[in-house]
Amino acid sequence: MVPGFDLIVTVLLALPLPLKYKIFPMEGTPYLLFALYFLLMLGMVLLSLFSHRLKKIGDRVKTIVFLSLLAVTLFTVMYTAIVDRKTTSDFYSVHDIILQQEAAMRYVLEGKNPYKETYFGTPLEKWHYAEDGKEVINPALYHFVMPPWYLLFPFSIYIFSIPLFGFFDGRLALVFCIVGIIVLLLKWFKSQEFARLTIAMVLLLPSGVDYLIEGRSDIFALFWFLLSIFLLEKKKFFLSAVIYGLSLMSKQTIWFSAPFYLVALWYEHKHSLRRFYWYIFVLCLTCLVLVTPFFLWDAGAFINSVILYVSGGTANGYPISGYGFGMVLRQFGFIQESHAYFPFVLLQLAIGVPVIAGGVWYYLRKPSVWRLFFGYAMTLAVVWYFSRYFNNSHVVFLAQLFILSFMKKNDEQSKA
Repeated sequence: MVPGFDLIVTVLLALPLPLKYKIFPMEGTPYLLFALYFLLMLGMVLLSLFSHRLKKIGDRVKTIVFLSLLAVTLFTVMYTAIVDRKTTSDFYSVHDIILQQEAAMRYVLEGKNPYKETYFGTPLEKWHYAEDGKEVINPALYHFVMPPWYLLFPFSIYIFSIPLFGFFDGRLALVFCIVGIIVLLLKWFKSQEFARLTIAMVLLLPSGVDYLIEGRSDIFALFWFLLSIFLLEKKKFFLSAVIYGLSLMSKQTIWFSAPFYLVALWYEHKHSLRRFYWYIFVLCLTCLVLVTPFFLWDAGAFINSVILYVSGGTANGYPISGYGFGMVLRQFGFIQESHAYFPFVLLQLAIGVPVIAGGVWYYLRKPSVWRLFFGYAMTLAVVWYFSRYFNNSHVVFLAQLFILSFMKKNDEQSKA
């Protein structure tokens, strides 16, 4: 890599944030904070040009300035968005999944089943929702789509945020995950230049920053998935199996990584299948511990919300939307109505199974983390494109996976 390239890319990606968003919850402009922002930008440019003169301490200085720049751009913007929401309205500048998560947590505290209850009368009902340019009833009002870990983990943040800040915002859990990804990648990559560049591209991707700030759930699932793969590579198999189970219960997105995780786990224990089956048991037990209470509470409601809602197999299911094959079918008149059922699963199986098989074969040729990421990204791309919906944030998540694959490949080659 060209010396300083990681810092210049970070400057370019971070540059728009304070100019586009508020960076401090106050009336007027925080000029002192802008002065720090410009100083850090200048420092990044100078380091990119002259860091070779710092010799051994150069990387450490770069990382300190890099993290400081993230703090006064991404984190100040997220902090401001969270505080401003509390001083304006519940649904100000936030995604509907955060509103639903918070309402679902309240249901749990009240002893109500979040997978059975509807969300009318909660802030989610006031959130603007439209289909085909027309305002309609949000189908999310009828279903809580997310698996249990996405619902339960934020309670660990909630119990501290209420006494400390006097309020809770679901994005606080996402801030935890963002910090986790930063620490993880800095520790995981041998080359700190590759680590900084990867962090910048994953977190500051121009098409994805808006979704990060408003609180979409992808970054939550990505953190737990990355942590499980990191632990797998470090041969911490028990912890990896537990964390991977948590990642599966974070978002349905992660389910399609299972073939690659299981093959990677098998490869590590192909001469000791007893150990392989033990870790599979640990993984499944983790999932069962999270799912069983809600499944016993109301199995039908859980299946309806977590599985059938996204596949269009239940009343008030998720509409055909986005940029995928479903919209091609709608455009040419093969599907007349956005909520109509269509057997997308047949297309997903017909195209997805060969892609999974090819990805597994490619991984086993020379097992490596970057090939695992690549196989998962290719599989998810096919599954999403041929699903009911392939939305903008899904494109961003795929881009993040391909970035991780590409950068991990280069990092692994630098080790060699």
